[in-house]
Amino acid sequence: MDWWLILLRIVHIGSAMIWFGGAIIASFFLTPTAAALGKAGQPFMEHLMNRRRMGIFFPIVAALTVLSGAALYWRASAGLQSDWISTPPGLAFTIGGLAAIAAFVGGFVLIGPSIAEQTAVQNELASGDGVPTETQRQRLERAGRRMQLANRIDLPLLLLAGLTMAVARYL
Repeated sequence: MDWWLILLRIVHIGSAMIWFGGAIIASFFLTPTAAALGKAGQPFMEHLMNRRRMGIFFPIVAALTVLSGAALYWRASAGLQSDWISTPPGLAFTIGGLAAIAAFVGGFVLIGPSIAEQTAVQNELASGDGVPTETQRQRLERAGRRMQLANRIDLPLLLLAGLTMAVARYL
């Protein structure tokens, strides 16, 4: 029995489930609800991101998914042997891995800075009168648009990654 392989698969599949599930819940439920609540939703999102550390938890889970997946890919491909990579399962794992890496990078490029910007504006509002200036409103809107873009890009990429890896062994 290969305990390293079992451990890598548990970490990879478990963290991928958490990453994708969290992305679905955040995209379809948490963010729209907070937006619909307007000013009343700000304390909820602030608590979620800063106190519950969602903004730290999901990048760690995503990194665990990508790193354990890379180790599994290295192992399955016998050190990136093109003979394996060019097989149907190898191609499926390659497509899935690239999709997950693209979603991971997209999260850092779009989601992280958007959350930081929203948090900064909310802290400014909390220390002031709570009424956003035109500049603060524009900053919040820009961050919100980046989050929507991230959802439109990352969710399909994560779905592609999961589905290609689920069927790769059967191709």
